[in-house]
Amino acid sequence: MTQTLIVGGLRASGSGYPNAEQTLRLLQAHDVVRIRDLGRVLPPQLHLWTLRHLSPPKKLRALVGLGAGNLLSLVRVLCAVRGRNIPVYVPYPSVFFMWLASWLPRRVRPYCIVDAYISIWDSMFRDRDRTGGGSAASLWIRRFEARALRAASMVLVDTEANRLAMIDDFALQPNQVRSLPLAIDEAPFLAVPSGVHERGEPLRVLFVGTLIPLHGVPTILAAIHRLLNDDRQSCRFHFRFIGDGQLGPALNDFIAEHGSGRVSWVRQWQSLEAVATEVADADICLGIFGGDGKAARVLPFKLYMYFAAGRAVISQGKMSLPNGAPPPPLVAIDTADGIELSRALTSLADDSRHRYSLAQQARAYFTEHLAAARVISAWRLILLRD
Repeated sequence: MTQTLIVGGLRASGSGYPNAEQTLRLLQAHDVVRIRDLGRVLPPQLHLWTLRHLSPPKKLRALVGLGAGNLLSLVRVLCAVRGRNIPVYVPYPSVFFMWLASWLPRRVRPYCIVDAYISIWDSMFRDRDRTGGGSAASLWIRRFEARALRAASMVLVDTEANRLAMIDDFALQPNQVRSLPLAIDEAPFLAVPSGVHERGEPLRVLFVGTLIPLHGVPTILAAIHRLLNDDRQSCRFHFRFIGDGQLGPALNDFIAEHGSGRVSWVRQWQSLEAVATEVADADICLGIFGGDGKAARVLPFKLYMYFAAGRAVISQGKMSLPNGAPPPPLVAIDTADGIELSRALTSLADDSRHRYSLAQQARAYFTEHLAAARVISAWRLILLRD
């Protein structure tokens, strides 16, 4: 008989947060569990890290809505479980549901498996707060998140480095935290023909992302600047950006200064199918170049897309991976001044065989280490509660 998995809490949705919806779809499609959804999907446009920038009335309304919605879900979950040994999956952002659950005695608290692959405290303060996360609000949010996660039976993250950071930041037990690949809608990307044969210049270089500091946009712009000012290289590339975010003004100023002939920008976030089309049209895809810290702890969603589509990738060498995944096939760079990135782009432009080989290896790597089969396998072990 198929095991039941209850879903609780208010969960993020949309193309920027695919993990929960895709995880549930995979588990149900492959008869791993029978889903009983007692949660609710949040609007796709809601990003928690933006709450700190809202006016006090709007922030209060948003927080009250999150609290009330999660409280209602918790009551429904408790009524459904009624002391039985039924696991509860709490997708990101799980901390609101789990903070409420943390006040329950352990004997009545459900066995909760929670998504925490993006720390709210980390995203709101360590990523974006110029005080370095030392403000009163930062300390309060950190305590809030720590209490919530410590109430979970199991905490899921996306890489081993994030696993260690969660243990350290929130005093979690090591056996309480596991890393596994993110679940993505891989079909549109696997449908892209793997590898790009020689099709002339300019080569299309694609960056997809939210333009936050950890993505290393200044490094990318510095590399483009060098190439555009090199008479031998200036006509060999067309650079395309998809997405917007904190460093959007810097990109806008760069395009205004250098013209849009070799750099184009689609600011609005695109549908998954549109992003897959953009990746299919690319010869080289750019990852992140943010250096140490969070940038070195993640395997960005965009790299999953690039690998699944079978594209040559350049990204920083400092990265982390899900448990058991080996280093991916890509061109790794280590400096943030743009010189090494410009050289890597020139090298791939000069060597179409290497580009094609990297693209073929990328598709194979995704299939072996990051695809749906790995997510399903990891969840089967999670549900054994070993």
